[in-house]
Amino acid sequence: MSAPGHSHPLLALATAVPEHMALAAEAVRGLPGLPELAEVQNIVVFGMGAGRTAGALVRALAGAVVPVPILVESSYRAPACVGARSLVFAISGSGDTDEVNHAAAAAIARGARLVVVTVGGWLAALAEDCNAPFVRIPAEIQPARAALGFIVAAQCAILEDIGLLPGARAWIEIAAAQLRRRRAELLQADNPVSRLAPLLAGRPVLIQGDDAFGAVAAERWKAQLNQNAKQPAWFSEQPNASHNEAVGWDCAIGRAPWTDAVVLLRHDFEDARVSRRIDQLADYLAGKTAVHTVRGAGGCPLAAAMDLMMIGDVASLHVAGLNGVDPSAIAFISETLKDGLTPPGRWKG
Repeated sequence: MSAPGHSHPLLALATAVPEHMALAAEAVRGLPGLPELAEVQNIVVFGMGAGRTAGALVRALAGAVVPVPILVESSYRAPACVGARSLVFAISGSGDTDEVNHAAAAAIARGARLVVVTVGGWLAALAEDCNAPFVRIPAEIQPARAALGFIVAAQCAILEDIGLLPGARAWIEIAAAQLRRRRAELLQADNPVSRLAPLLAGRPVLIQGDDAFGAVAAERWKAQLNQNAKQPAWFSEQPNASHNEAVGWDCAIGRAPWTDAVVLLRHDFEDARVSRRIDQLADYLAGKTAVHTVRGAGGCPLAAAMDLMMIGDVASLHVAGLNGVDPSAIAFISETLKDGLTPPGRWKG
């Protein structure tokens, strides 16, 4: 990686995720005001960006274990199912995410049990007003997208403490151990990410993962390439992608290959049938476009997913360095997007 990306402060944050996860698991221990297991009929996560990704990962992890439905919402509205027996996570890295704040206010108005995860801002004030459980993201874990590991671990540990996700704290420890191993590799001068980055820089990139864990990691890669590297990227999910987008490269037959790139995210917890789909796609795309495979490791699905996301975070900073851009500059999001917004009124229950 070129010097600008390698020395950027975001690299330290991107590789500090194991410490962020351990910090969150400890921070929520004994959190007062959580509902009892029998009081929870559904779980809803309100989040944008890293908050959305964290909610999607928790849903992927918990889907086969938690006996109630989990929804992840990124809009101004609370779903119709939200009510007095809903456990609602309102997540914002700034506390002033307009969509999250309005949805959280609507959920409170319906009597939902709110848990707030944020650094401060309007959302923290809402938690204070309605005496909701409040997990404060440390101020030093900024920008908001750097707080992903903290947010994921906080949600998992809270769900275990309620009795909905047994074993989650053990998963966090397994994930942290894998991320420490990955960090040691990624901080070497020559590593798989430093070799991959030149093959992605300046190209439109499609990142694809399997249903559940891999797809969440793919969305994170896409977002980090957009925000950090300032270049177009998309993500998709197998096996659905084999039923449509796989043929999108067919017009390359008989002509020069496309100049974009495809990154396939793999791990050891794939459904064997979905693994076969991904293998078929890789073979089918040979000669049509550049295909790269990245494999996550770890002793549980949480570890593998977080490992893939750490690789993607660091890769995006390598690409930013090669593109000659500042990965921390997001003027549209931090300035333009906030023009003309009106926060909800302060809740006084």
